[in-house]
Amino acid sequence: MERNFSDRLLQSQLKKVPDGDIYSKEGIDAFLKMVNEAYTGFEEERRLNKHIESLSNHELEVANEELRNKNDFLDSFNHGMAHDIKNHTSNIIGLITMLRKYHGRNDAKMIGTIIEKLDLSANQLTAIVQGFLYLSRAEANIDNQFAVINEDEVTTAINAETLFLTMGKDCRINYRFEINELFFSFHVIKIIFVNLISNSIKFSKKNEPIIIDVSLIQTPAGIELLVKDNGLGMNLSDPDNKIFELFNRTGDTRMVKGTGVGLFMIKKIVDRHAGKVAVDSELGKGTIFKIEIPIK
Repeated sequence: MERNFSDRLLQSQLKKVPDGDIYSKEGIDAFLKMVNEAYTGFEEERRLNKHIESLSNHELEVANEELRNKNDFLDSFNHGMAHDIKNHTSNIIGLITMLRKYHGRNDAKMIGTIIEKLDLSANQLTAIVQGFLYLSRAEANIDNQFAVINEDEVTTAINAETLFLTMGKDCRINYRFEINELFFSFHVIKIIFVNLISNSIKFSKKNEPIIIDVSLIQTPAGIELLVKDNGLGMNLSDPDNKIFELFNRTGDTRMVKGTGVGLFMIKKIVDRHAGKVAVDSELGKGTIFKIEIPIK
């Protein structure tokens, strides 16, 4: 195609040379000058078209990458929604079983307590579904959901969503909040803490008190979320212990019911915010999760 274009280009330039002058030195010089100028213009246009083409391909790849990130993020939230719904469903089923038991004993006081917990769990389940639907509609633009974080609201939500896991257990959750007009996503903070605390309770030692220290600290660069427990711990040097992979169950954790969705979702959320996750754990001595999220 370029050869045909070159032939046409030469023919067009030859037509511009005056008759009788083509074999003179001046004529040849003029002819060569016109050809060189034509080829120079053609080469510049070709380079420009190539540059425009590369820009278009780059913009398309950037758009595709953004779309992939959004889809991955929404996938992780959908998995998380199923995980949280399962927890609350188990909670409600457990409370209904207790309600039948104490109804047979005509224990009005206990029945009233169970009904209150059922109401709380049902409301929390509704809030979870609404929250995830809102996130899906927003196409993962969680920046638009920022609000001033209230310590009492966060702890109340966490306690409500981990209620079923703590029932009948000696579990102490110690909260430490060092925030001052923190403007961030309530959903993100709650999801991270609920999943980490749930894991701490699930992977606790039998016949020992469960102690979980939870911290939310505001720093000049962003926020730090820390969850420390005295549970079973993990062998982080084990190459098979890929704790942030979906549906991963390794080591002693295989004996505990669950899907392994929580840590996978946390990693997705933290990556979305350009944050970092650090894990320090030792078998038999507990685990510490530290998450740093920058705030622009």
